[in-house]
Amino acid sequence: MATIGQELGKTVHEPTPDLPEGFQMTELGPLPKEWRVVQLGEVVKLTKGRKPSELMSKYQSGALPYLTAEYFRNGIPKEWVPAQYLSRLPTCSKEDVVLIWDGSKAGQVFIGLEGVLASTMVRVDPENQLEHRYLYFFLLTQFDLLNSKTTGTTIPHVNKEVFRNLPLPLPPLPEQRAIAHVLRTVQRAKEATERVIAGLKELKKSLMQHLFTYGPVPVTEREGVAMQESEIGPLPAHWRVVRLGEVVEVKGGKRLPKGDEFASGPTPYPYIRIVDFKNGSIDIGNLKFLTEKQHRLLSRYIITSNDVYISIAGTIGLVGSIPEELNGAHLTENAARLILNTNRLYRQFLVVALQSDIVQAQIQARSTKTSQPKLALARIKEIPIPLPPLPEQREIARILQAVDAKIAAEGARRAALEELFKTLLHQLMTGKIRVRGLIPTTVDSAESAATED
Repeated sequence: MATIGQELGKTVHEPTPDLPEGFQMTELGPLPKEWRVVQLGEVVKLTKGRKPSELMSKYQSGALPYLTAEYFRNGIPKEWVPAQYLSRLPTCSKEDVVLIWDGSKAGQVFIGLEGVLASTMVRVDPENQLEHRYLYFFLLTQFDLLNSKTTGTTIPHVNKEVFRNLPLPLPPLPEQRAIAHVLRTVQRAKEATERVIAGLKELKKSLMQHLFTYGPVPVTEREGVAMQESEIGPLPAHWRVVRLGEVVEVKGGKRLPKGDEFASGPTPYPYIRIVDFKNGSIDIGNLKFLTEKQHRLLSRYIITSNDVYISIAGTIGLVGSIPEELNGAHLTENAARLILNTNRLYRQFLVVALQSDIVQAQIQARSTKTSQPKLALARIKEIPIPLPPLPEQREIARILQAVDAKIAAEGARRAALEELFKTLLHQLMTGKIRVRGLIPTTVDSAESAATED
């Protein structure tokens, strides 16, 4: 994320007669007249973390987690600091702003955690004129600058002078609280959406386990399903287990000729790579394209919207289908094309069957275990898959596609909230959007209204 100064451009020092009413020109560009610009070092104090002399692997009463960089990434403590040592160590509460000072993530900022700071962390304490969460959101806008200005040879760390000299737009304290309140509201909505997505993914995982064990029957009726033991686990008695080569034709993709480069821009000949495989389909955001000459040379190595892809080098076992708009696209040599016998196999059922744990285990078992794992085309044909009757294949695919659609919808909502958050972060902290009306006395307590100047 660019800094506020960077987003305002390189001419922020130049006076302009077109200042909006109520604004002043500052080193950060136009800001409301009642705002000040101060150096960050003038309004914060840094407290460096320190490694405790004793740590425990299990929690005991009164202990606090030891906040290493790993803890800040996943929120799971692995070590604890005994209560008797806490008074002599730098700690943080859930209201404190914490910055990673050393390491590859130097410049990353957190709030809302409680524990003992590792030596790679600093607690950033604001003075009375600066609100904690407003400070947190400001530092979010500075990550790229702080990380790019790290110093150190083997272990990078934030440059203290750069940090202290950061220009901070400083509204009156009530407006800081209101700005933080608005941003926190959007942030919470995004977090709630992420929890919904996580729940839907767990639901899909449970559904797949049920559907590929008992078939498309309600959970309450699974005891009435006649079962069989198969080489890939328990299955309904009327299902079959077949080798993939019995129901699909397997063909490989093709790399560009040595020394060739992709076309400089879009052409009618898209080329699908492993990095484009996403969520059982294709991410079209960064597609590469072939020239007319390359297309003619590689014309036999295409994939259609009736086929299924599977990755066979590097990351093994990514599977999905091709959207209609990419019908006839060229396929990387690191993936294979599965051409279905549609009299026996429903395309979307094959996708979810290949994604299931029981088949993924078979795929991994047939891959070479080297620094660059590979799955030979001949071994793909040997992979056993469950084969229900076609109507059951369609029903299984329909159930799982409904969950996928909900996950995709929530994913789009999360992306929209993320974009809204980024826009508001800049607009609110430059005064382009002012928060007026009821100003909360604390960040999380009152309503606020946002209006554009």
